[in-house]
Amino acid sequence: MLTEENKIYYENYFQSNADYYIEQMDKINTGKKFTFNVAAFFLGIFWMAYRKMYIHIAIVFGIILAEMLIEEMLLGLGVISYAVYEVIDFISMFIWSFLFATLSNGLYISKTKKDIRKILNENKDTIIQNEMIIKKGGVNSFAPIILLFIIIGLVTLSNI
Repeated sequence: MLTEENKIYYENYFQSNADYYIEQMDKINTGKKFTFNVAAFFLGIFWMAYRKMYIHIAIVFGIILAEMLIEEMLLGLGVISYAVYEVIDFISMFIWSFLFATLSNGLYISKTKKDIRKILNENKDTIIQNEMIIKKGGVNSFAPIILLFIIIGLVTLSNI
């Protein structure tokens, strides 16, 4: 549960949309395990990049890559037809969007708590704590653009 004393840390970390994420944190802290994030539903890993969840992106990217390779292998071996492949691809995209939407707030808040706890344990000066929380939190507007270029590059390389 947030106290007035530690609420400022979370406001500094969340920065944009602090009210929304503090509300979501309250819901999660009171037992609601899943909340729905519309932005994460539509933007997926780009939302994660914007929220500086780089490790999560790498994990998700690896899982999606493995899924794609399995689908391609099944298609190549003739286990599934191209029509089935497209259906699986469509269903998979919807499932991933739904997972992003329902798990993203929890993952982001968990990351936030971990980051803040680490900063508070490593620094006892309140000014330094707040400066480091502001730097660690917030958003990165360039990260989704960089991610987009990485994906375009990977797709281009895979089509060569």
